Amino acid sequence: MLSICLRKTSPRLPCIYASSLSTSNPLTTTSNSPDIVISPRIERGPTDILEALASTVGKDYTAPHYRYHDDPWLIPRKTNNKRDFTLSQEAGRNAAKYILNAHPDLFEQNRIVAEPPITAFQPRAAYNRDNVTMELLDNLVSNVQVLDSMEVYSLLKEKGKEIPGDLRQRLLELVAFHNECEVEEEVLESKGMINDQEKNKWKNGGFVEQLYSEGGEATASERVILLAGLGKYSGGQKVWQVYNECKANNDKVPVEGYNGIISRIDKKDGVEQAIMSVKETLSEMKEAGVVPNVGTLLSILELLATIGKTRDQDACCRHALDVLAEFRVLGVEFSLGVYKSLLDIYVDKKNSGKSPILFDIMKELEGKDMSMAKDPQDLWFLPRAMQVCSQMNNAKLAWVVNEFLHTGQNARLLSDFKMEQQYYQNFLTVILHNDDFNTAMELYNKMVPNTFCPVYHFYELMLNHLHTNGAMQHLSKIWDDIVVSDYASSNRENMYVLINQVMQILKANDTSTFDFTGLSQVWLDIAKKCFDNIVEKKADRQMYLRFNTLAPNICDLVVSVALREGSYELAASVVEFCREEKTVMAGNLSDGVLSDFINSSCVLNESDKAVDGVEYALDVGSSKALKMGMLVAKLELRDDQRSHLNKVFTTQTGWVNI
Repeated sequence: MLSICLRKTSPRLPCIYASSLSTSNPLTTTSNSPDIVISPRIERGPTDILEALASTVGKDYTAPHYRYHDDPWLIPRKTNNKRDFTLSQEAGRNAAKYILNAHPDLFEQNRIVAEPPITAFQPRAAYNRDNVTMELLDNLVSNVQVLDSMEVYSLLKEKGKEIPGDLRQRLLELVAFHNECEVEEEVLESKGMINDQEKNKWKNGGFVEQLYSEGGEATASERVILLAGLGKYSGGQKVWQVYNECKANNDKVPVEGYNGIISRIDKKDGVEQAIMSVKETLSEMKEAGVVPNVGTLLSILELLATIGKTRDQDACCRHALDVLAEFRVLGVEFSLGVYKSLLDIYVDKKNSGKSPILFDIMKELEGKDMSMAKDPQDLWFLPRAMQVCSQMNNAKLAWVVNEFLHTGQNARLLSDFKMEQQYYQNFLTVILHNDDFNTAMELYNKMVPNTFCPVYHFYELMLNHLHTNGAMQHLSKIWDDIVVSDYASSNRENMYVLINQVMQILKANDTSTFDFTGLSQVWLDIAKKCFDNIVEKKADRQMYLRFNTLAPNICDLVVSVALREGSYELAASVVEFCREEKTVMAGNLSDGVLSDFINSSCVLNESDKAVDGVEYALDVGSSKALKMGMLVAKLELRDDQRSHLNKVFTTQTGWVNI
């Protein structure tokens, strides 16, 4: 590919050596050769070559996500492990940064020299009263170093330095815009893994408010930047207080300030009162000569979506369409966040199947590359759209949404871990419920476990559909995925619900009725693992055997499957375990299973196990214990076995000594 690109972009040079072979006078040949023309330089991005290479191949669904490319034995296969893996890597990077900043002297020698120096890879300077200057503060603000700028400013104030107004204003803008938090890395792989609400919450009484108030009477620029910060980070009623100050001083408020005001309009008085307040704000924007943008539209739609969740949904829908029409006339280009807000307004659990708005939205977006997000709400469109598809039980629409995901670079919008999980959870669920089962399995095999790790409820649905469709050839793969994912990271109770469900499927599907080879051995392997799980975890503090109400039923099913598939040894192991734990287990083997086991023992002439089975049946109060004992009595028993049977049945009136 690289050689092809070079041939297309580079001029074709004359082959001087080939010409010299065909003529005796090379000087004549070279003099007639055309001039070399160098093509104009084409600006390339840092990933252009990688994107060109990626366009020639498809996605490898068998490979893990790039976050987890490491030692193959460490590749996580369940949601919790994926989160822990990524956060551990990030913690390692943070630890390395800490060592670099705390002990810069350790890295003075044998360091790679970078020209020009890369600030991000340099140790963070230790600031004190002696080494801080105005030039340093100006440099930190210019390089968007939020925490360092705050620290240096505080040290300069301690020294009694007077900060120039321009520099003070730039510092206020920087810290208010980032809410006193360090700028997040663009390639942060742990997005969506930690729900850090504090970053999006305005810090009351923090550095910004102190800086704003310590200079005496605030300037127009300071009031405006405080208003924008309060609006961006949900500053509560302080937004209105600062806004009124700006109006009183005839400050020119930017569109971001008005957007924050709209988002803080009171919702308690209903949609009509809220729309009146919105119109007043828009009128003030018009008088001030401020042009609304897509952020203004989003603020209005989010306001309507919040009100519509509790009341006046029909009115909110009407007003939303009116607002869209007005902004379309203004020439505002809609972002994905606008469509996401429309879904929030029009679709809820009560009317998810009534509103056709998602059909119209997808027609509008067909074939478009919307990967350049304009607002954080844009990133939530794909998960929300797929959630609506799942609520509507519309597999065809889900495939349309998924096709949009793979249009252009739209897949970049699904880089957040939480959004990705929500998207694929709803996608697989709606396809499983409403599409062909083979199609659902094909999608499942692509997505699980590298792209998505299903939760417990999804596996319940999957097993139900597997049984209903008689697709037993897929059971071993699904069972392996369940085990590898630690039973979908579920608690002990749900884990045994899944095990019980799998065993019921094994019991209900006789391998002799299928044409697949080796299915009997697969059934036995699964049954043995189910039983081993009970044995291994009988003393587990999360659920002791005495509290495991499903254990008796699982053992029942294991014995039935083992006997039917010809594994008497496995059945005998289960009966022996139940006999030993009869005083601990929450229940016992059923009469029918015990009868089948004793019949098999008699056929195989396993007298010891048959006698133990009869004793167990008698101990647990089985109504068929006498009948089982009389069947075993017909075997060729040893003297001690006959004596033991006579002893245990002494009180039974129907027993005849043998």
